[in-house]
Amino acid sequence: MSWDKRWMRRNFAGAAPHYDRLAGLQRQIGEKLLSDLPREAPRGWMADVGAGTGWCGRQMARRYPSTPLLVLDIAVGMVEEARKRPSAREVKFVAGDIEALPLASASVALVISNLALQWCLDPDQAFREMARVLPAGGHLLLSTFVSGTLEELRLAWSEVDDYSHVNEFISLRRLRRALASAGFREWRVAVEPMTLGYATLRDLFRDLKGIGAHNVTSRRPRHMLGKGRLNRLESLYPRQSGRLVATFLPAYVSAVK
Repeated sequence: MSWDKRWMRRNFAGAAPHYDRLAGLQRQIGEKLLSDLPREAPRGWMADVGAGTGWCGRQMARRYPSTPLLVLDIAVGMVEEARKRPSAREVKFVAGDIEALPLASASVALVISNLALQWCLDPDQAFREMARVLPAGGHLLLSTFVSGTLEELRLAWSEVDDYSHVNEFISLRRLRRALASAGFREWRVAVEPMTLGYATLRDLFRDLKGIGAHNVTSRRPRHMLGKGRLNRLESLYPRQSGRLVATFLPAYVSAVK
């Protein structure tokens, strides 16, 4: 199933002004990802790839205040929001795609990417690009949702209609294969499931919409969803202790080229 990248750019650009206020899940996963930062400062540039408003990059800048930073996102609106926030002494802001990084080979010593891989048309190409811009010994820290994420929502929608309502996520097998084929070594992957509860579907959809995480598959419905279908969806959705449950499966990757 393919993504619609133009739709995705618009969604994230629209979410940019209030992204930080609503992106609690991303920040929680980002904090876990940042705990794997190397003790010694990178010898060269570090890059926050698929940066959103650059929260992870700002944390790296505090950790390594003398290391230059590059903040890159596919949505121009996100890059502009990142520019407004204080960061390291030397920062470059770039609008660009992970699958075709506008960076020279071996130009970045450390790449961090928090919850951006799931928006790629070709995750294998994204890993090849991140490997390309790293020198031998360069470090990659990456998080992404994997298969099984939002499975409750997917299964409930499958009882309502035949459209694709939930983005698809990479399998662990493909993730490991992509790392190996891109030339990474000494890599490890850890999955730490998270379950969140919501009072209503509207609350869940607000979270997903607020972070720009709309359904961007090519088979998504192109019409407004009627109240009847949404009511049916809510009646089919699983609950625990009266709350709708949503499972997220973030995978944390630490790898050396």
